[in-house]
Amino acid sequence: MPESTSSICSIYVLVGADRYMRREALMPLLKQLDDGTGLFDPVRFDGSDVALADVLDEVRTATLLGGLRVVVVDNADSFISANRAAMERYCTEPSDTGCLILLCNTLPRNTRLFKIIQSSGRIVPCDAPKSGAVAGWIVERARVAYDKRIAVSAARNLQEQLGNDPGILDTELAKLSAYAGDRAEIRGEDIQALTGHHREEKVFAVMDALSEGDTRSALGYWQQVLDTDRAAPGRAIAGLAWGVRRLLQARYDWEQGANLGSLARSMYTNPDALRRRLEMASLDDLEGRRRDLLEADLAVKTGASTVETAIERFIVKHST
Repeated sequence: MPESTSSICSIYVLVGADRYMRREALMPLLKQLDDGTGLFDPVRFDGSDVALADVLDEVRTATLLGGLRVVVVDNADSFISANRAAMERYCTEPSDTGCLILLCNTLPRNTRLFKIIQSSGRIVPCDAPKSGAVAGWIVERARVAYDKRIAVSAARNLQEQLGNDPGILDTELAKLSAYAGDRAEIRGEDIQALTGHHREEKVFAVMDALSEGDTRSALGYWQQVLDTDRAAPGRAIAGLAWGVRRLLQARYDWEQGANLGSLARSMYTNPDALRRRLEMASLDDLEGRRRDLLEADLAVKTGASTVETAIERFIVKHST
C-alpha cells in the first residue's frame, strides 16, 4: 500500500452537500487504499436503496489475497437514517479486514454516530469553497489538475461568468486548459473567447428583446439559454442580473461623459450596438429590472416560485 496499514481507517465519512467535492475527496482516498496489486475494485452501493445486510456482508468479507475489502456507499444520508442504531454498533467495532466509506450530505456533530466515527474512523469535510474563496480555488485547481497558471483577476472573471459551482468551474477549466494548449497560462482573453462572449450574447439578446417590447422573442432567447447553458436554470437570475448591472453601469458612465467606444470594448460589442441598447433602456427601466430580479431571486430562494416561472413573469412584465 502507498500508506502503512496503521494510517488506514476502517470507516470514512465524506461529508458535504456538493457532490463534485465529495467525488474529488473520494478519488485520492481510493488511491491511498489501493494495494498496488492491480486487483483493487471497490464495491459500490447507492445508499437510497441498499439493505444494511448487503453492505455489512461485503465489508466483513475478507478478500482472497488478504487486502482490504473497500465498500463505498453513495447517497448515504437515507442509509444512515434507516440504520442508525446498527451503524452505531458496527462503527464501535468495525471489521478489521474491510473499509467502509460513506458519502453523505450531512452528519450532525451532536449525534452519537458522529462521535463514534470521529474516535474510531475519519470524517472528511467536503464543503464547496465560499464565494470569497472561489477565485483562489480556481487558481489552485488550474495548477494542480491542469498544470496551468491563471491570474486571480482572470479567476474572478471566470467566477463572475459561471458562478460558484465547483463542478461547473472545473469543467470550464478543462476546456480552457485544452484551448490554451502548450501555453502555461490561461488568460483573460481565453475566458472571454470560450465563456464570456457566448454568455453576453444570450443575456443581451434577452435584454434587447425586452427593450423592444418583443415578449415572444425574449421568451425564445430565454429558452435558448435553458437549452444551451449547463448551469441554467439555476444560474438564470444571476445571469440576467449581471446583464442588467452591466447595462446600468454603462448607462451611468455614458451620461457622465464616458467614451462610447471604450465602453463598447469593455462589453465586447460595437459602439452602434451599445448606443442602441442604452437609448432603448432608461435608467428607470434598468433600475426596475434590477429590483424585480432581486424580488424574483428572493421568491425562488424562499420557495414561493420556481426559477422558470419567475423569469417568465419578469420577461412578460418588462416587455409589455
